[in-house]
Amino acid sequence: MKSYTPYFMLLWSAVGIAKAAKIIIVPPIMFESHMYIFKTLASALHERGHRTVFLLSEGRDIAPSNHYSLQRYPGIFNSTTSDAFLQSKMRNIFSGRLTAIELFDILDRYTKNCDMMVGNRALIQGLKKEKFDLLLVDPNDMCGFVIAHLLGVKYAVFSTGLWYPAEVGAPAPLAYVPEFNSLLTDHMNLLQRMKNTGVYLISRLGISFLVLPKYERIMQKYNLLPEKSMYDLVHGSSLWMLCTDVALEFPRPTLPNVVYVGGILTKPASPLPEVEEGIDDNKESSDCLYIFLELQQLELHSLSTKYDFMLQSSLTEKGSGGKTDIVQQIKL
Repeated sequence: MKSYTPYFMLLWSAVGIAKAAKIIIVPPIMFESHMYIFKTLASALHERGHRTVFLLSEGRDIAPSNHYSLQRYPGIFNSTTSDAFLQSKMRNIFSGRLTAIELFDILDRYTKNCDMMVGNRALIQGLKKEKFDLLLVDPNDMCGFVIAHLLGVKYAVFSTGLWYPAEVGAPAPLAYVPEFNSLLTDHMNLLQRMKNTGVYLISRLGISFLVLPKYERIMQKYNLLPEKSMYDLVHGSSLWMLCTDVALEFPRPTLPNVVYVGGILTKPASPLPEVEEGIDDNKESSDCLYIFLELQQLELHSLSTKYDFMLQSSLTEKGSGGKTDIVQQIKL
């Protein structure tokens, strides 16, 4: 009699591989733009049959959805306080004032919140019982690495690119790739390259001796075993997903476990609706809209006339022996 045991074994293994995964996402305690990306990712995972759980602090606002569930914990921020804190820091950072001080203040909030999470025994025990298959980390808040190590699950990193590639062992060429906060471009002379190298060394020293040790002290405080350094945890990521466009990046080494996902928020283009469909019965609003559209048409007509004139003039001069560059003449 023919044995069907091998076929049953093959079918059973296929079912095991195809089963839905349980995924936990640890977003940063601030930066709502990052949260929007993770929600998009959770929706895509839900469509493929996976279950996604967000680990969020109490009081953080998020729209309910069937695509994900929430696991709350008492943290240092709610939506209002985190937004107020972040806005005060971003004003100084984007104006170029006290950048290092503000970044370390943000880091201090991250580590305090991480300490509260790791020290919450009820939270950690509940997460362990869930037996997640994968944890998604945002390296902007590196506590995700610590939580993954604590739960003993595989983890992947979803990054905007700031933590890549130096911390994963593939540093960018300093001769033409400007460091963050160096205020340089990819066109550098010798002195500017020396400055870029100096900024690179300072940032690496800051990460090695100021940033990562804060999280390592948390792991030592709660005696997390087996003992690992933060560099070990960063290098142990199964996959790096970079939310940046490879066409806009500087040429740099890319590791086999790096995937560019810069188009994750893009959607197929849809045709514009007719203008009349968007106009309501309010005569005043309609008049304003028509005036705006008329001005736009006049501006486009003026621009087209300007282009035609410049192009005709350039071709005339070129035909008469001139060396006029069309690109240099067309300046809006």
